Amino acid sequence: MIKLIDDLSLLEKFSEKEPYFGSLFNAAAVSFMDDPELLSIWVEIDEHGDARSFLNAGTDSIMLFSPYGLPGFETVLFVTNLVSGGTVKHIECDENSFGVLKNLFDFEIENAVQMFAENRIDMPENGFDFQTFENFDEAWDVTKILFENEENSVKDFWKLKIVRGVLKKQSTLFTLHEDGKAVSTACIRGRTGNSGAITSVVTLPDSRHKGYASYLTALCADMLLEEGRTPWLVPANPGVQKMYEKLGFKAAKTYYYLYNIKEKEDRK
Repeated sequence: MIKLIDDLSLLEKFSEKEPYFGSLFNAAAVSFMDDPELLSIWVEIDEHGDARSFLNAGTDSIMLFSPYGLPGFETVLFVTNLVSGGTVKHIECDENSFGVLKNLFDFEIENAVQMFAENRIDMPENGFDFQTFENFDEAWDVTKILFENEENSVKDFWKLKIVRGVLKKQSTLFTLHEDGKAVSTACIRGRTGNSGAITSVVTLPDSRHKGYASYLTALCADMLLEEGRTPWLVPANPGVQKMYEKLGFKAAKTYYYLYNIKEKEDRK
């Protein structure tokens, strides 16, 4: 049986297998548990009542993880129907899910890395002007470069996710300012009992190479470590990965990023 999540303890168990994605799923579930029309976290329950697969079904993307074995028929049918709708641009998944999806769809593929930090990152005093949870429009003016090809509705939903996440103590948004203008952001998007996900690390092009992204990433990581949680993140590219390595992050887990997805012709 596949159903909308109604038990957060299932996500705590999931985060033991997938700390980064478990934190993201937990943030989405906590933010929208009281608003089922916006809730996007689905869980497949087997005949023993145990969780088998976890699915975050966005409007144009899917995150599918099956840490305890292959996804079941209902989950596969659910994903197939979403892809058939023609709006899914990419799927992020683990090894078990990939083993099923490669038989159903044609796609291009990238392997992406998840990284974590074990120790506090001691950054020198530098007088950077940063703040938390102040002006979401300012933060969006920086973050929107990550969503250049998205529709305008993405902004409103991004703000809603962050606002709800902050109010429910799942998320923490940092902005760093230059001459009174926000030029860099980083966000602790979600938290579980033992981990947290750092996302939306971005700096405006004219303000890069000044240490802003490193500094905000360190703030997020140190906050999580002080809370007793391990910080996790996913670098956008190999160059960014090197920056995180200099901060003390280590590569730990890989996952699959699938794009240009379409159903296999021989299945139609």
